[in-house]
Amino acid sequence: MSTGEFVELNKENEHILVCLSSSPSNEKIIRTAAKMARDMRARFTALYVQTGKRERESDKRRLEAHVQFAKESGAEIVMTHGENVPVQIAEYAHLSNVTKIVIGQSSAKRNHFFSKQTLTEKLIEAVPDIDIHIIPDAMNLDNYRKPHGAVYVGKPTMKDSLLTLFIFAVCTLIGLFIQKLQFTDTNIVTIYILGVLLTSILTDGYLYSIGGSVLSVFLFCFFLTEPRMSFQTYAVGYPVTFAIMLVCSVLAGTLSAKLKMHARIYSQLAFRTQVLFDTDRLLQKARSSKEMLRVTCTQLVRLLNRDIVAYIVEEGKLSQGQVFYKNKEETDQQFLIPEEQKIARWVYENNKRAGVGTNYFKNAKCLYLAIRIGDHVYGVIGIPANKDVFDSVEYSILLSVVNECALAMENLRNAIEKEKNAVLAKNEQLRADLLRAISHDLRTPLCSISGNADMLLNNGACLDSKTKQQIYVDIYDDSEWLIGVVENLLSITRLNDGRLKFKFTDQLLDEVIAESLRHISRKHDEYTIVTKCEELILVRMDVQLIIQVLVNLIDNAIKYTPQGVVTIETAEEKDRFFITIKDTGIGIKAEDLPRVFEKGYTGYNGHADKKATGIGLYLCRQMADKLGHTIRMESEIGKGTKVWIGFDLDYADTRD
Repeated sequence: MSTGEFVELNKENEHILVCLSSSPSNEKIIRTAAKMARDMRARFTALYVQTGKRERESDKRRLEAHVQFAKESGAEIVMTHGENVPVQIAEYAHLSNVTKIVIGQSSAKRNHFFSKQTLTEKLIEAVPDIDIHIIPDAMNLDNYRKPHGAVYVGKPTMKDSLLTLFIFAVCTLIGLFIQKLQFTDTNIVTIYILGVLLTSILTDGYLYSIGGSVLSVFLFCFFLTEPRMSFQTYAVGYPVTFAIMLVCSVLAGTLSAKLKMHARIYSQLAFRTQVLFDTDRLLQKARSSKEMLRVTCTQLVRLLNRDIVAYIVEEGKLSQGQVFYKNKEETDQQFLIPEEQKIARWVYENNKRAGVGTNYFKNAKCLYLAIRIGDHVYGVIGIPANKDVFDSVEYSILLSVVNECALAMENLRNAIEKEKNAVLAKNEQLRADLLRAISHDLRTPLCSISGNADMLLNNGACLDSKTKQQIYVDIYDDSEWLIGVVENLLSITRLNDGRLKFKFTDQLLDEVIAESLRHISRKHDEYTIVTKCEELILVRMDVQLIIQVLVNLIDNAIKYTPQGVVTIETAEEKDRFFITIKDTGIGIKAEDLPRVFEKGYTGYNGHADKKATGIGLYLCRQMADKLGHTIRMESEIGKGTKVWIGFDLDYADTRD
């Protein structure tokens, strides 16, 4: 192996990982990683580690834009959860065989010896065996500085505020009670710490945990220390007690709130994972694009707890849209107004997202995403956002569900195309075999016609009148047979191409049978053909095609009945009228009978008859199916064959 070949092989095994963040410079880092992946033809993954910390709305919007940009750049989006970001990156890199990591380096410097290591420094220590490409971040820190380790608290609510006050009021009453029982202050402090833990569990965020910690110290100092109803104290050690109490309360409350937050996050992740699993399972069971779209929208309603708008592509056009409501009683059509449908059509035509949170149609009511694989769009999904920004993890799961739907539709399309190609290939093979067989069979009558014509031209004066008459009959019969074969071939071609036009009229069965007999070759006058039509039956049919079917069936009956009778009659059976053609000929073998209506199949009798093409009975079955009639056959060796052509009684009328 040459050096160049080794390098190319090594490139194909490369896996590049870029780390996502809400930093304004992250777009530059993603672009650099994407260029590296394209140049090296490497697998490209974008990783975001969710720490559970609350982020500012501006950071959420920026992170969402970075996730979308990474996806458009060809990256596979991966979301993980953990507090230690470097450890999470290192674990994923080792498990996924990452060969290169692209990360940004902040221009922030350590201020003193005891300053914490930067994320980049920690990552270098965590993955010493993986190449790390550091992209300098030269942005102005005065314009953007993300507070590390900052606690973002939500807006206070009346419910949580009253609940906090109630908890510490109860703790104070219990403290007063146990103080009467001569318990030590240590027991009272424990009661207040228990109150802080309860507050952290029952309220949302860190605000009430920290506030409860401070409140507990003030309540203990005001109500339970001497002098009461005062923040002064006679005991020398009480300030230390207050400080320790405050620290313990803050730590307990913070840890409790953090555990609660992580439990909630893991619960959400488990729920979202289950939704993805259920979506994949249900999509595999779906058998049509509409069913796949219904499954996808139902799962999105379950995942996001929002109404979902769906459009599907039918015959190259986008449908009018359908709303899947989170509440079954809801019937609001505000998401299907013409303005919203126009945006959905734009997404379909341009293969881009639009609506809330994007650069296109920002005033829309929904965020519109294309259900697509590459440049092929199968539909459009609209998610009402109400000007809200999707959580980064929530948005990632949303994209995963939409991509699962697109992949399922792509697989369905490929399966249908594969099936069509298989049918076309089979038909082409049958056509080739049929033409090959027919071309061989046509030589015999053509040679007969040519030979007889040559004899008449060169030796006509030497032949007696009886011999000439026989030659004329032979030429005529061979010509009639050739005309019949050509007519059948033309009918099959028009039938397969959809060019055969049907013209239904009301016809009397006895007249149709009589007309069919007039089309039978003169040679058949030698045979006994009996017709039995006891009553006048008026049936709706395409008379020309039915005559062609009858001519083929009667020809077959005569051909394989050297001696005997061919009987044609009408009959009624249950809810259908039948034309039956019965002969007393040689019959058909049991193994050949199930295949006599197949294209090009001649069987044992056909091999014995040099003029059998295997298209007559096939044409009869195809015409009967197209016209809505039935045809079936019974046969026994040495006793003959019977064929039924059935017509619906609803389209028939009997007249005396």
